Amino acid sequence: MPSRTTPRSAPYSRPSDRQAAADAIPILVDDEYQVFHLSTPPNTIRHPPRLRSTWSRLRSRDLVNWERDQSEVLTPGKTRDSPDADGAWTGCAIIGPDENMHIFYTGYNLSQDGKQVILHAHSQDKKGTQFTKSPSPIRITGDMSRFEDIDFRDAHVSWQESEKSYWMLVATRLRTGPFWTRGCLALLTSPDLDAWTIDPEPFYAPNDMFCPECPEIFSLPNGKWYLVYSRFHAPDAGTVYRTADSPRGPFRTPRASSGGRFDARRWYAAKSCPKAGDPSKRIYFGWVADKLDGQWSWGGDMGMPREISADEGGQLVIRPCSEYLDATFAPGSEVPIPSNISIGSVGETRSQSLSTGEAIPNEYCFEFSIASYDASSFGLLFRTSKDMDGHRLRFIPAKSELCEVVLARYPAPLDDFWADQYKMHLPREVDGPEIARHLVNIRGNIVITVTSNVLEIFVGGKSFSYRLPSDVGAHEKLPSETNGHQNGLVNGSLSNGDEHQAQEVGIFVEDGHVELTDVHLRRRTSS
Repeated sequence: MPSRTTPRSAPYSRPSDRQAAADAIPILVDDEYQVFHLSTPPNTIRHPPRLRSTWSRLRSRDLVNWERDQSEVLTPGKTRDSPDADGAWTGCAIIGPDENMHIFYTGYNLSQDGKQVILHAHSQDKKGTQFTKSPSPIRITGDMSRFEDIDFRDAHVSWQESEKSYWMLVATRLRTGPFWTRGCLALLTSPDLDAWTIDPEPFYAPNDMFCPECPEIFSLPNGKWYLVYSRFHAPDAGTVYRTADSPRGPFRTPRASSGGRFDARRWYAAKSCPKAGDPSKRIYFGWVADKLDGQWSWGGDMGMPREISADEGGQLVIRPCSEYLDATFAPGSEVPIPSNISIGSVGETRSQSLSTGEAIPNEYCFEFSIASYDASSFGLLFRTSKDMDGHRLRFIPAKSELCEVVLARYPAPLDDFWADQYKMHLPREVDGPEIARHLVNIRGNIVITVTSNVLEIFVGGKSFSYRLPSDVGAHEKLPSETNGHQNGLVNGSLSNGDEHQAQEVGIFVEDGHVELTDVHLRRRTSS
C-alpha cells in the first residue's frame, strides 16, 4: 500500500486534538527511533468506531525532536470482506532477511464475528518508505486446535539466533478451561517470514488472565530473557514482565516487584526497542487513556519515553528518559520554590500548598529527594479542592528505606448504607480509590511531571501514570452541604470556612514529620 512518508515536525503525544494515540510499535533503524502507533478515527469514543484504527509513525534521532509522517502507514481495508475492514490493529516491525522492513499486524473484521488474523505488509527498503499489504492472512501450518481465533492478535516477531529461526508471539486464548483465565501466548516459527508453523502447545499460559496483549521478548547483556505483555483484566493490570534464563522459559514472576508491573493500568500496551548506543538499556513507549464522557476509553496520549535497565538481581527498573525530560522542562524554566521543605504534625494529618512566589503552572516537573521522615504516612496532593477532593501520592513507611507508595483518589466511596444516609454516592471507578501501589526503596531522586493533564511519577524504579481532571476539583462534585454543615478539611481538622484554598500541588503528613530536599519545580517549555 503506497504511503507518502515525507515527515513533518509534530507534537509527540498524539496525532491531533481529534485523535488519540494507542499501542506503540517501536523499532530502531540505524540509530533512528521509528515509533509506529495506532491512531483512532477522529472524534470517536466507543467500540466499534474508535477501534477502526490506522498506523501512524513518528521518527526521532534524539528522543526529543519528533517528526510525523504526513499520511498513515497502514489503513483499514476498503471493502467489506477485507480481513482488516474494521481496523489495522497492533503488530510489529522488523528488518527481514532481505534487509527490508516488514510489518506484521492484526486485521479485524466485524462481519466475520470479530475474527482476528495476522496480516503482512512489506517495504522495498530498510527505512520503510512505503508498504504494500498482502491481500490474505499469513500462511500457518500445524495444529491450531488448542487456540481460539476470535482473540488471535498483536504479533511480535524476532530473530532467535539460538534456533536460527524467526519467532512470532501471538496473543490468544485457549479453547478450553476456566473462561476468565484462558489467556495465553502462541508461538509460530519461520525460516523466512513467509511460511509459519504454530507450536501445538502454548508458549506461555499462566492461567490467571483473560487475554494478554502486545507481547514482546528480548534479552539483555546480563544473559536474562524478558517476556513483556499487557493485562487489561487480571491481577496486576497493566504492562508486566517475566524473567527466564532461556528464550523458551519457564518465565517467572519477579519477586517483591509489584507482580512484575512497571506501572499500573493507565500506562498500557507498552513496547520497546534498544537504546541507540547502549545495549544494556531499552526505550519504552506506552499510552495513558483518555477519559471521555466520564468513562475511560481506548487510546489517549503517549507517555514520555522511558528507559529500562536491569539491576544486579536481574529485575527491571524504569526511569524517565532524561533527554526528553530535560528538553520538555528545560533548565531556566524554574519556578521559585524553597530547596528544602519540612512539614510536621502530632496526632493529626496536616497539609500545605507548595510555597512559591507565583502560581504553580498546570504543566510542570517537580523533583525532590526525601531527606528524612518519621510519620504514619506522608505524600503529595494533586489538584485538590478546598474540600480535599482530589488525588494523593501516599508514602507508607515499611522498613528501612522501603515504603508502600500508593496513588489514590480521595475521598473513597462509601458503603451503600452510609451513602444513603448522608446522600453522598461517590463515584466507583474501575480503578477503585487505589489506582496503583508499589513497594519501593525511596532513596534517590523522585520525578513527577504533568503534561496535558497526564500525571507521570517515577520513584524507586517504578512509575505511576494517570490522567488528572482538567481543573482542580473538576471530577464529580461532592455535595457542599451534608446535614446542614459545609465541610472543609484544614490542616487535619474540620472547619466551617473556606480557609483551605484549592491547589495544584500540596504536601501532607500524617502524625509525624517529613523533610524534602533538592526540591525543584520547572514549567513546561516544549511540546
